[in-house]
Amino acid sequence: MVRTLGVDHGTRGIRFCLLDGVDTGFFEIERETTAVDSVLDVLGQEGLLDVELIGLTYSMADAITKITNLKHVKNRGQLEAVTGEHVGAGTRLFDEIAGSKIKAVLIPGLHRGIECIDSRFKMLYSHMAASEKTALAYHAFNRVNEESMIVADISSNTVSIGIRDGKFFGAVDACLGAAGVLHGPLDLSAIRRVDSGKVSANKAFYSAGVSQKSGLNSTDILNGKSSEQRLARDALLMAAVMEITGLTALVEAQTICIAGSTGLHKNIYPKLEKKLNHIAPVNRLDPYSAAMGAAEIARDIKAGKKDFLGIGVDL
Repeated sequence: MVRTLGVDHGTRGIRFCLLDGVDTGFFEIERETTAVDSVLDVLGQEGLLDVELIGLTYSMADAITKITNLKHVKNRGQLEAVTGEHVGAGTRLFDEIAGSKIKAVLIPGLHRGIECIDSRFKMLYSHMAASEKTALAYHAFNRVNEESMIVADISSNTVSIGIRDGKFFGAVDACLGAAGVLHGPLDLSAIRRVDSGKVSANKAFYSAGVSQKSGLNSTDILNGKSSEQRLARDALLMAAVMEITGLTALVEAQTICIAGSTGLHKNIYPKLEKKLNHIAPVNRLDPYSAAMGAAEIARDIKAGKKDFLGIGVDL
């Protein structure tokens, strides 16, 4: 049996999925883990490195247009300096894998260079989804087995992906559409703060979520019962539903898949399902779905597959 490892370089942590035939194992490292000398040593202790191929996700991955052999990747697959919150554990892991003898591929994000993306999306948006969202969508496609779908990942931020006729069609990135709990698009107030020099655009994005706008922490937003807490939760839901519903104007979805710690929360998912199931059946994905998708990509590459929802392979 082929053994592969999938890596989800997410906002809250780095998740791993080990596929070994019919067996699946999971492991997670918090992004704040910086005290260890080697992330690979930690994975080795967990028995996660005896694999034939690693499917790796890392940040925007917008300098590559195919699922690419890590030995061929420059600048960690980034077109420019990384936009986002930099902690270090994911970068260390990338560099350790790249410097090792372990075979690995880097999965691209969804951006203008991805050939199968609709030309209208490519004209309007330079970047649409980070690389772990590509892996997440591949897992959703395998799990649900429908040709056209929308995959919405709702967590610290919100990203929704459209798949049409078995190919990536387009996506709405966190800085373009619905706010998540922590991050979101810049409204006029945020633009003015950036223009005045009070904050960088990156910092403004990282403080444009429902938490900052409401003055509440994520736990209160998701679980609170006061009128202010319910309002924040309803606003989060409204934004996600608007984004998903908007994509249905372009993608005749046979199913809608929900992922992310917020999207799967007990006070969020049932309401999303109720608001969306008149459009298409709503499916709940596993919290490790992005890591699973990355491992499935590695597994299917070993089986000879050359096309992943319209994205090719460069080994």
